[in-house]
Formats: sequence, structure tokens, C-alpha cells
Amino acid sequence: MPKTYDRARPYPLVVVLHPAGLHGSRFVSAWGLVAERTGAFLVAGPECRDQKKRLWDMADEKDLLATVRKVMATFNVDPSRVLLTGFSQGGTYSYTFGLRSPELFRAIAPVGGALVARPGPEADAILLKARGMGVYIAHGAADDRIPIERARASRTRLEQAGFTVTYREVPELGHYFPDGEPDRIWTWFAALTAPPPPGRQP
Repeated sequence: MPKTYDRARPYPLVVVLHPAGLHGSRFVSAWGLVAERTGAFLVAGPECRDQKKRLWDMADEKDLLATVRKVMATFNVDPSRVLLTGFSQGGTYSYTFGLRSPELFRAIAPVGGALVARPGPEADAILLKARGMGVYIAHGAADDRIPIERARASRTRLEQAGFTVTYREVPELGHYFPDGEPDRIWTWFAALTAPPPPGRQP
């Protein structure tokens, strides 16, 4: 929470999912530095249930949503400006959890992850319901763990389903979180959710 937090005004909320095998502190702290510097948003870093292998699972969905709603009830959060992001497995699950809850998340920003749902009636229904959600994808072009082809395929599938996708490939980057990415994502999300100018309908 920024030191300049003012409970009288609503803030956007950035929810950060950690990678497999790691605690969220490193990635939450990267976002926290931007939040502190700008004073513009709040950050939450939920943890998965698996405290040994540190792996996300569909069983975490209920806890994640409950945590986000608890943060929103505790702090003055703008419910129309909640972003779900994450790196590696956290990026993959930001697709999964985010697309399944468009009533809660305005946008998703997977980094180094992949959309894994196979085409079919259930997946198509999820994408149809979430259409209109903002999507920002960032991926290392030299990623040897989750190859860039999977990020490209994720982009294609979402665009074919009617999503507008902001897509960024980082040349020569392997399976690493790109330097400065929280700033880039925040700039994109702030523009995406900015109120329309006076006199203009959204």
C-alpha cells in the first residue's frame, strides 16, 4: 500500500500471481516499488495452497477470489479497475483465473505464461463471457521453458475470440521477468481504464 494512501478515494488494484516454486514477495515487491513511486494503485500478492512445491492449481481459485474480495472490502478499491497479472506459472494462471472471472477482473497481463484451455464448448463459453476484458501479453522471444510459439498461439486464439490484445515480445530474453515490465503494464492498464473525457460516452 503506498504511503500516500488516501482512504477517501478509490484505487485500482493489481493482483500478482507468483511463479511455480517461488514465493510472491519478489514480484509483489517489484510492483510495490511502482505503486509507491506513483501512489496510483494498490498491490496484492496471494499465495497458492501448496507451500512445498509452490504450484498453482485450480483448487486455488476459490481462495484467490476470496482474498481479492477481502482486499476490496478492507481498502478503498475501484471495482472497475482490478488487474490480474503473474509470471511463468503465475502468468498461465492469470489467464485461467482471470478469464473465468470477468465480473471481478477488468484485465489480465500474463508474463511468460500461456493460455492452456483446449478449444471446446466450455472454453469457448468462458471466452465469450470474458470478451471485452483487456489483455496484455509479454514474453521472452528466447524462452526455452514456455516457448514463444505458445504466447503467439495464446494471442491468436484470444484475437480470434474477439479480444483486443496488447502483445510484446522481448528479443533475446529467456524465461525471465522483463526489467521494467510493471511500469509498462501499469501505463497500459491506466490508459485502458481511464475515465472518458467530460462530455464523451464510454
